Amino acid sequence: MPHYALTCYDLLFSIFEYLENLEETWYDYDPTTQEASSWYTRQLAAQSRSTLASCSRVCRAFFRPAAALLWRNVDDVSHLITLLRAAPLPSMEPLARHTEPVDKALVKLAYLPEQASRALQYAWRVRAIHGHRRRSFSHSENWQLPDWTRGQPLLPQLRYLRWTVDCAEGNQLLELLSPSLRSLHLIFPHSPTPGISQSDADAEPPQEAFVRHLVRQIALRAPALRYLRISSSGARESWFQSIGDLAQLETFEFHRSVCDGATTLPLIQPLAALRHLQHLQLRLPGSSPHNGPRAFPSLQTLTLDATFAPLHTVPAFLSTISSCELRSLSLLNCQCVSPSPSTELHEVAEVMRSKFSSSLRQFILELHGASHGHAEPQPLAKALSPLFSMPHLSDVRIRMFPGVVAINPSKDDLKQMAQAWPNATRLELSYLHAPSPLRDLADVARRCAGLTELVLPGIDASAAEMEALLSVSDPVAAPNLRSLTLFDDGMDSIVPDPEKLAKCLDTLFPSVDWRSPRGGEETWAETVQELVRLRIARMYGGGSM
Repeated sequence: MPHYALTCYDLLFSIFEYLENLEETWYDYDPTTQEASSWYTRQLAAQSRSTLASCSRVCRAFFRPAAALLWRNVDDVSHLITLLRAAPLPSMEPLARHTEPVDKALVKLAYLPEQASRALQYAWRVRAIHGHRRRSFSHSENWQLPDWTRGQPLLPQLRYLRWTVDCAEGNQLLELLSPSLRSLHLIFPHSPTPGISQSDADAEPPQEAFVRHLVRQIALRAPALRYLRISSSGARESWFQSIGDLAQLETFEFHRSVCDGATTLPLIQPLAALRHLQHLQLRLPGSSPHNGPRAFPSLQTLTLDATFAPLHTVPAFLSTISSCELRSLSLLNCQCVSPSPSTELHEVAEVMRSKFSSSLRQFILELHGASHGHAEPQPLAKALSPLFSMPHLSDVRIRMFPGVVAINPSKDDLKQMAQAWPNATRLELSYLHAPSPLRDLADVARRCAGLTELVLPGIDASAAEMEALLSVSDPVAAPNLRSLTLFDDGMDSIVPDPEKLAKCLDTLFPSVDWRSPRGGEETWAETVQELVRLRIARMYGGGSM
């Protein structure tokens, strides 16, 4: 006789829920970009589902709660469609009047056979469709729903959906949409639509009409949508103007392949009018938008890809934002190709200071491109000087790639930033030919007590810098710093005495988890090895040696 606890559905359901993968991470896997973290996430999900499947086969009492959780998160709905198609009704009357899961007696009254009833109960449990890496079986001709299921949402509890859009089979997605949907990730593959010649595909009128119709239907059938992510290698941004009808949208991300040009301008105004939009990621248009006085009133995080936009359009776009809550700004792939990139970057920083000084906490800047031949080189600190009047910045990452010669980094950059941002928790200076003096690391440890991650261009541990640091009486340690790396892996750094440098760094940053560099200069690798040895000795009571 089984214990009473093993027959309690609610208790078993709560236990089995611990085996389920968290739904909050469902959108971390993007098949179009093959994200590195996807393998680990998918492996955990597969192991959890395998365990749940084993539980469902133990006994009848285990089956119902385990099956409910198994059907709550699925890769696609092909198996569900197979079940529905295998159970045709004697009466082809649509099931429109049934809006709630029905018990066995009501199923019989509705002329539903047992297998159809079970298939519908599975459908009512589905909350997330994760999607496959490759073209799903759901896009085959056998996907078609039977007529008796029409007239109501097939998946009334669906909240998360990732779908690879096929223009030839577009109605499949529309049949899955439900008013309960909150998060949607649409993937538009680069391959031409089946059945359309390459010349017609280049003209793109069928795809454009389909995408515009699809977005309008999404706004009608899923009006409570909060999160929308579009990964596209062919669809243009201007086709998605109906997104402005999603009044409850809070997050919008548009990901495109690097080789695709930007046509984002027609999409900016509908997005700017969304009152609840908090998180936005898209490619910056090549011309300045005109968004009106109340554009983006609730924006909190903004990521702009400026690959195809001149740098002077960035401050023009930022100046149109009316939100007082912007806390994260990422400017990616900024092209320094004009005659005066330093002046344009200074204008960006000035707009940031004037509009977002009290709210902004994170700033990420990427500078690319071969500078104009007549551009006068200017110091990086001078271009970013308005940011030094924003003491609330806590996460600043500056990445300058080779080829940008009109903006010169300096050895004093780290010291100026530590003085300007005492609340910093992360500082990243990823550029070459400007190693930070060792004495400035002591200044960073003293001023930025909450710093947890630090990326330096390189390090200058010459004899003069070493003596300057050793002359400081009782240097302040930074116990919260957990990561310190060199962007140059020691190639441009000056490290004449690895052992002495290791003792200095161990004194200043006793809690860093040191990692050996991949390649790089041998002297820096020796320094890291000595740092690891010192830390191990300290952990086992040997002191700093």
